[in-house]
Amino acid sequence: MQQHPKDPPSSEDAVSRRDLNQTREEILEYWTKERMAEARPRELRLPEPGPPPADQD
Repeated sequence: MQQHPKDPPSSEDAVSRRDLNQTREEILEYWTKERMAEARPRELRLPEPGPPPADQD
């Protein structure tokens, strides 16, 4: 079972999560071939690289 952090990130760029209120069958019925063909992935922005930790060897 997947565990969720107690304090989720407060950044507006954080990935969102929703509790499902649909059955697996309803979800599969929604995603028709046409919807799948038109779907586009969500843009993911990674944080800017920062300085390495001081204790790194």
